[in-house]
Amino acid sequence: MKLNNNKNNHASGSLKVVLTALVVNAVITIAKIAGFFFSLSPSMLAESIHSFADTANQILIYIGIKVSKKKPTRDFPFGYGQARYLWNLVSATGIFFIGFGVTTYHGIMSLFAHHEANISYDIAIPILILAFFGEGYALNVALKEVRGQKGTMTLREWIKNGDDPTSVGVLIEDAIAVIGVVLAVAGMLLSHYFGTYIFDSIATILIGVLLGVMAIIMGYANGRLLINRSVNELSEQDIKNYILALPEIKTIYYLSTEIMSPDDIRLSMEFDLNIDQVLKKEKANIDENKFQNFVKMISQTIKNIENKIKKQFPEITHVDLEITTIEEK
Repeated sequence: MKLNNNKNNHASGSLKVVLTALVVNAVITIAKIAGFFFSLSPSMLAESIHSFADTANQILIYIGIKVSKKKPTRDFPFGYGQARYLWNLVSATGIFFIGFGVTTYHGIMSLFAHHEANISYDIAIPILILAFFGEGYALNVALKEVRGQKGTMTLREWIKNGDDPTSVGVLIEDAIAVIGVVLAVAGMLLSHYFGTYIFDSIATILIGVLLGVMAIIMGYANGRLLINRSVNELSEQDIKNYILALPEIKTIYYLSTEIMSPDDIRLSMEFDLNIDQVLKKEKANIDENKFQNFVKMISQTIKNIENKIKKQFPEITHVDLEITTIEEK
C-alpha cells in the first residue's frame, strides 16, 4: 500500500494545472477589460475583476510551488514545503477582499446608478462566449488532475483531507469562472431584453458572492495544513498496521504524522523492539565488546525500520523513532 502511487506525477500535475489556468486567465482578463471599456457593463467589470483575481491567484500559487521545492537548510531543516500552503492562503485572502469585496461593492452601487442607456452588449457578450470556452478548457485540465489525485475519495473528502489543495483550488476557481460567465451573459441578455440594468447588477453581485465562497473554501483547505495537520485516519492506520507487522517491532506506544507538504510527511513513533527477533533468539552473557556490538545492532535495526517505512510509504520523508521499554511505561 502507498499513500500516493505516483509522487512525481502528482507534483508535475499540479504545476501543469496552475500554468494552464494562468495563461488562460491572463488572456481572458485582457479581453474582458477591453470588453468592459466598450460595453460599460457592471457584470463585465465584475468578470474582469474576477479574471484578474484568478490570474494574480495563479501567480501566487506558482510562487508557492517554486518556493516549496527549495532544499532544506539549517534554519529550515524540514524544508520549505508549507510555503505552498502559505502562498495559497495569501491568494485566498486577496480574492476575498478584491474579488468578493470590490465586485460586490460595485454591483450594489450599480443598482443605484442610472446608466442603462450607455451600456452596449454587442462586444461584451461575444467576448464572454469565447471566455466560456477558454475557462472550460482550463476546468477540464484541472478536473482530470483532481480525479487522478483524489483516488476513491469524493471531492468534498479531498478538500477536507487531501494534502495538496492546489489543484482542487484551481478546479474550484475554474468552475466558478464558468458559472460567472454564464451569470454575466444571462444578466446582460435580461437587461437588454427588459431595458433595465438591474439584472446586470444582480449578476455582478452574484459573481462577487461566488468569489467570496471560493476564497473561504481555499482559505480553509490551506489554513488547516499550516497547523500541523495529520494524514487522514485510514492512511495513518495503514501506516501503523504495516509497522506493527514488521518482525522487529513488538509494540507501538505512540504514532503521529504531520503533513509538511504534498508527498512530504513526517512520522514520529515511540515503540518497543522485539529483542528476541533482534538478537535472533541468541541468549548469552554480554561483556563490554558484546555490549558495543549490541548497541550497533540496535542502531542498525532502527535504521532498517526507518528504511522499510520510507520504502513502503515514499511520502514519509522524515522519521523520528524513539525506543521505549515496558519498564519505562
